[in-house]
Amino acid sequence: MLEYYKAVLGNVTFDAMLFRKELRKAMRHLIGVDRMKLRDWLKDSGIV
Repeated sequence: MLEYYKAVLGNVTFDAMLFRKELRKAMRHLIGVDRMKLRDWLKDSGIV
């Protein structure tokens, strides 16, 4: 599931509102460890 949300978030960076919507959805569906991994990936990739 984590890889799915990475792909989705990487593809919606062009629209801030859509990105926020998808990020909120990802945080609701992922478990704690995957949330931290997603947050780290966002920081490392420079998206956030």
